[in-house]
Amino acid sequence: MTGRFDGKVAVVTGAANGFGLATAERLASEGARLVLVDRAEEALQAASSKLNGLAVTADVSSESDVDEYVRRAVAEHGRIDLFFNNAGIEGRMAPMTELSVDDFDRVWKVNARGVFMGLRAVLKVMKPQRSGVIVNTASMAAIKGAATFSPYIASKHAVLGLTKSAALEGAPYGIRVNCVAPGHFDTRMGRDLAAQINPDDPQGVLDEVSKSVPLHGRYGTATEVANLVTFLLSDEAEYISGSLHLIDAALNAG
Repeated sequence: MTGRFDGKVAVVTGAANGFGLATAERLASEGARLVLVDRAEEALQAASSKLNGLAVTADVSSESDVDEYVRRAVAEHGRIDLFFNNAGIEGRMAPMTELSVDDFDRVWKVNARGVFMGLRAVLKVMKPQRSGVIVNTASMAAIKGAATFSPYIASKHAVLGLTKSAALEGAPYGIRVNCVAPGHFDTRMGRDLAAQINPDDPQGVLDEVSKSVPLHGRYGTATEVANLVTFLLSDEAEYISGSLHLIDAALNAG
């Protein structure tokens, strides 16, 4: 039985956990050759061993690190067919008046600058191939505001803008670019945000947020995001580009 991604070379950032790991597992199960990127070296090596992928320890906010993970992918496999541009951080939650410029810059460097540099480096590989598919990780934060969360909100709005621009740049070369916009998910980031909101009772925060989710009344799983990402990376989505895809159990439907 053949897989949807047999022979395809897939680069995944933030691959050591969460959406990145779940997507890497799905891509591997369907035949892709993996290049796994993360700054958490120990967890990355464990994922790489499990999935038989090339591990590249890198900080996506570093231009030289981004260029290096792309160089390693091409040196190992000769091309890049699929790119899940996923790595991100949540940053500190506080009113704007209580945030430092460093607080803002820390989030921006990873979530926006890192996505831009990943797009730039991978498009340089895909354009001569005249093929490729990219999925960026945005968030429902890309379509709304939130008090006390301005650096993250700004960065995810930027991801949506970068997605649309890259889709238009890539279209003449047969390259598709989309982004996914998760709502509330049971990941390290989701749990850390709950702990920021109420350090004394993070589980209480998770329980209350779950009640606000119209469909199922629960946090989503990383596997559910991986299902959407792998669809967008597949040929089944060949007419989809330049768009944001909410996966939020109707949370933003109203």
